[in-house]
Amino acid sequence: MSSRQAIAAMSGWRTCRGLHLQVASKADLQAMRQWFCASLMGAMLFSPLSAVQADAGEADNSSVAQISCGQLDQKVGDDGEQWFRRSLLAERCHAFQAVALKLGMGSLRTFLFEHRIDDGQEQERIQFLDGPAETIEQKGHSPGLWWMKGEDHSPHLASIDDTVEQLRKHYDFSLIARDVVAGRKAVVMDVTPRDDQRFPHRLWIDIASGLPLRQQLLNAQGQVVDTVQIVRIDSLVRSSDTLYLHDSGGAALPEADWHPDWLPDGFYRQPASLEVTLNGADLERELYSDGLATLSLFAGPAEDGTALREGVHQLGNFRAAARHLQHDGQTWQVIAVGAMPAPVLTRVVSGMRLPKDPDHEGDASIESDTTSH
Repeated sequence: MSSRQAIAAMSGWRTCRGLHLQVASKADLQAMRQWFCASLMGAMLFSPLSAVQADAGEADNSSVAQISCGQLDQKVGDDGEQWFRRSLLAERCHAFQAVALKLGMGSLRTFLFEHRIDDGQEQERIQFLDGPAETIEQKGHSPGLWWMKGEDHSPHLASIDDTVEQLRKHYDFSLIARDVVAGRKAVVMDVTPRDDQRFPHRLWIDIASGLPLRQQLLNAQGQVVDTVQIVRIDSLVRSSDTLYLHDSGGAALPEADWHPDWLPDGFYRQPASLEVTLNGADLERELYSDGLATLSLFAGPAEDGTALREGVHQLGNFRAAARHLQHDGQTWQVIAVGAMPAPVLTRVVSGMRLPKDPDHEGDASIESDTTSH
């Protein structure tokens, strides 16, 4: 998760608690808000925010990747992929303080965002500037990095080069213009999916530092549905160190009794807490990402306080697909949540498999009834 994604997730976490949107019923709105918030919390806490630390200094046996901040001195020309790679480097290698805003889901939020490198450890702090006073702090971040599977199919932390290499399989990176954002000259980049399984993005990248100044999530028609933008940036200091990344959480992922039969190409499971509690109900969650988009999957009994009607629901730029099935004498629900096309989420939940129930083995899964995307 990059700094810009952390801003979107954390500000969205606050926004979700006060949304007032028109849906089928108040019960649907409340349930959708709960699932949306649970998905955001997963996005805030998955591996790059919890399992990895970056230290300046000497490498050791636990180092799994390294970032040389000196690479920011290299010229990148007009190559879109190189500019995207530069933005990932810049997010790791700069300490800065910025005033930013997030526009989406019918609301506008402004906040102070600070990224520090103290004693070799990255720290991020968000202070909301409107509404009730609130501050969120995270330590040990790893912006721009995520987990993928290696040749031996075991999960491992991806380097920046690995991240760009994987993303280029599913997105095209192209420079389309030059602009000025927050008083700084920027290149404008379109990140266009190569398939219909994810949404496009548009980025404004600071020419001088490489930091992303604005990010827009677009829908399939190219319309802007969400914007995160820096409006002022201060105290910009670049590190000259090489950062060594250490996997402090191990590569083992907790295993759920259920699993999806199908996922969009390029989505890998991310380390995250398997068990979550939503309105008093115990559920299981798995989190997947392709490096840009994030998909949250939930499974558990469909109780009154958390039940979501079958079908596809939308809350701002987020969608949720829900299915109900019988398992162990109970009605269970499987739900997929993400800023992704509705047919993709529907196909994921249509092929979800729960553990076999000896008394109802035929009811333990939902066979996919959708066509390939």
